[in-house]
Amino acid sequence: MTVVAIDTSAGAQVAVRSGGQWFVAAEEDSRAHAERLAQLLEQALGEAGLPANAGDAQVESVVVGTGPAPFTGLRAGLVAAHVLARTCGAQEFGVGALELLARQYLDGLPSDQELVVVTDARRREVYWAHARALGPDDVELISPAKVSAPGEVANYIRQRNLSYAGPGCAAYPQEFPSPVGVGQVDVRVSMRVVEARQRRGVETFPTQPQYLRRPDIHPGGKPAAVGK
Repeated sequence: MTVVAIDTSAGAQVAVRSGGQWFVAAEEDSRAHAERLAQLLEQALGEAGLPANAGDAQVESVVVGTGPAPFTGLRAGLVAAHVLARTCGAQEFGVGALELLARQYLDGLPSDQELVVVTDARRREVYWAHARALGPDDVELISPAKVSAPGEVANYIRQRNLSYAGPGCAAYPQEFPSPVGVGQVDVRVSMRVVEARQRRGVETFPTQPQYLRRPDIHPGGKPAAVGK
């Protein structure tokens, strides 16, 4: 089975699983990932030894990160995944980026330990969620994804004596001085989560975006008359 996983919550990652192996192409520049997604897909397919045309590669599943993330980047990834799934006749699955981030960091913690994951939301805010492991491959959110000031999240963590991780910790080191890790989400984790949920009988994997707040750019009002 050929699987394509896409995440654009921070920069862009495209991963192709073929023959039991993953092949990853990434763009760290969050200002260029929308333009680079097609190239990243072609690169990952090529490294997997598959045709550059995803349809010819017989992609059967497409997994996409649903955020939270800034509007433009997240939308680019979701649209690309939807078009790819429609073109290939593939199944499409959505998984939250904070769930993926939590799952990969929970891999290195005791099975009963809880974790807060934090990513940079800009505007002096962070996206975050409180999570715990659900078996060896899935994750459960104790509190849903939110956007808050870093200090509010730091207080939540201190009051509960929780571990924390994620790239948002690196952006605000005073609030998050000793994280478990600060790396970005690894998109390959997404298929582990999907397959674990399928084994539990989960049938729906929504791909609606988690923006959590309005876009940075809004339509302007009615232009003022000249001279006023």
